[in-house]
Amino acid sequence: MFEQFLFALNVTAPILTLLILGIIFRRTGFIDEHFINIANSFVFNITLPCMLFFSLATTPLSQSADIPLFLFGVLITLISVIVFQTLSRFLIQQDKRGVFVQGAFRGNLGIIGIALAVNAYGSEILATASLYMALIAVIDNPLSVILLIPKSKFPLKSIINNPILIAVLFGLICSSINLEIPQFIYQSGHYLAQMTLPLALICIGGSLYWKNFRHNRKEVIWASLCKLILMPLIGTSLAIALEFRGQDLGLIYLMLSAPTAVSSYVMAKKMSNYGTMAAEIIALSTASSTIIITLGLILLKTTGLI
Repeated sequence: MFEQFLFALNVTAPILTLLILGIIFRRTGFIDEHFINIANSFVFNITLPCMLFFSLATTPLSQSADIPLFLFGVLITLISVIVFQTLSRFLIQQDKRGVFVQGAFRGNLGIIGIALAVNAYGSEILATASLYMALIAVIDNPLSVILLIPKSKFPLKSIINNPILIAVLFGLICSSINLEIPQFIYQSGHYLAQMTLPLALICIGGSLYWKNFRHNRKEVIWASLCKLILMPLIGTSLAIALEFRGQDLGLIYLMLSAPTAVSSYVMAKKMSNYGTMAAEIIALSTASSTIIITLGLILLKTTGLI
């Protein structure tokens, strides 16, 4: 049992530590909202695309492309949206349902999901995790728009201009043609890539807050329970039934267990009247995630499934 506990702790504790540091830095004034906004933009537009590009470009496509895994990721995402949309009809008032469902299914895969995967399985899994994340991101954004404004147009422009998806595409092209990247370019990109996870996690910690938690308590608690418990439970159980095991099952569980994506707040604020509710879902799910993920990893490790 101690070995399983240590494995789980090594996966989640570094993330929890950086989130706590972000909270401390914000409370002590070492970082402020302006810094967090600039740093988040820097991560999204520069360092995260660098990390994804170089991880894919330097990995043979045969090693990073796991088609059954990717198809399963799409399937469970669609199933989760249907389940949570149905559940919301019984629990949530109508005008809050879109924000609730988005918070319940849309995970922070680009930062916390990838960080969890790398902590668990090393940098060798980064290329596969990056492709998984990119594929889910392609369907997450349109699904969120449909949920928030059913009659809105398909957000094709935001997908085409997404720096993360552009980096993944170019990384795949370089990998497929075996392009040899000059050492000085690779090393420079590697320096930038190394900034991604610590900087992003500190900013997420610094962004955590509960502004009017008592006004949206039921919706926030239910959305967090769906994201951290129900979605991983449904997805992991289905993956086990489909005979996913080992690293693939571990990656599925970690990606499904990632707390609500920070980007869901931006979309909810822009497209609904419940941006604060979205922020509260992010805060509660993120603050609770490491404990729940640790317990899930211990269970999966103890049963020998991962």
